[in-house]
Amino acid sequence: MLYALLGAVAIGLVLGLLGSGGSILTVPVLVYLAGQPDKVAIAESLAIVGAIAAVGAVPYARQKLVDWHSVLYFGVPGIVGTYGGAALAQWVPGAVQLALFAVVMILAAVLMFRGREGAAEGGERDRQPLWLVAAEGLAVGVLTGLVGVGGGFLIVPALVLLGGLSMRLAVGTSLLIVAAKSAAGFVKYTDVLAEAGQHVDWRLIGVFAAIGIAGSFVGNVLSQRVPQAQLKRGFAVFLVLMGVFILYKEGPAALGLDAQAATAPAPQVAPVAPVRLSAAEAVALLLDTPEAVLVDVRTAPEVAVTGTLAGALTFAYAPGFTGRAAEDLDPDRPVLLYFASGARSARAARALAGAGLPTD
Repeated sequence: MLYALLGAVAIGLVLGLLGSGGSILTVPVLVYLAGQPDKVAIAESLAIVGAIAAVGAVPYARQKLVDWHSVLYFGVPGIVGTYGGAALAQWVPGAVQLALFAVVMILAAVLMFRGREGAAEGGERDRQPLWLVAAEGLAVGVLTGLVGVGGGFLIVPALVLLGGLSMRLAVGTSLLIVAAKSAAGFVKYTDVLAEAGQHVDWRLIGVFAAIGIAGSFVGNVLSQRVPQAQLKRGFAVFLVLMGVFILYKEGPAALGLDAQAATAPAPQVAPVAPVRLSAAEAVALLLDTPEAVLVDVRTAPEVAVTGTLAGALTFAYAPGFTGRAAEDLDPDRPVLLYFASGARSARAARALAGAGLPTD
């Protein structure tokens, strides 16, 4: 969990240092450091990013650095698009969403390398046709709802180049739009998760949002001492590396090439139906299958809420999970997984199978 909390700090610092970009770290941190399932991580990302953006928008609003005309013509279509993107997510496999997210990360890196042409401080510019502004808002909104990224790195240049805003006015307006879009997407995502029997971790959202907000204030102070050009290029390199890593991890599944995991014969341990079990049912099932080992693969926050499971080995699904399990589990004994998320259990099962441990 320590690595996940450090990731939350990084999210806030990057937001404070660059004014955008921190939200693009949220999903990878939640998936690969906090051990959250892909779709749950995207929903939680929207809540976290929305909270940080809402707090960040307050000082801009007080200084009257929010353009309500752009909020109407860019933000409202963005809200509609985000809600639609979140609704679309229920038909898109999680691996595809993460692969698309990786592509977005690389796109953000390209924009940072190139810099925001015409986005320097200065007076307002000529506005483009309203339909073009609204169309861009709608497109960015769909992307936000589908992959869980706030989209500030796209919104700010669009407001400058299409909306004719100065840089500071665009940043303040962008924060308000990101907060509103994220709220709309999160509301829809709760319905999508409920239909799949999943739920967000409110405690994790609260911790990440609080740390991210505090980190953004610290980053804002540090930004006055750090050269922005070099910082953006360094962060762009990091985004490319992270994007490539995510594509490496999720690309085969997204393209349907994960044939080995899909076709490998599943070890048989007992006539167990793949259904969601309560803690008591899981213990009863273990008693009926004495040769099996019950492994609790809930995340650390989930275990903290309800406590450990009697008779189970607890391997919180987080970095190093497979290594710890491979060291302590007997490859000759089948493994029964107890989890809070079907998506996470599938990933945990694949990881254990890859380590030579039979699972069900």
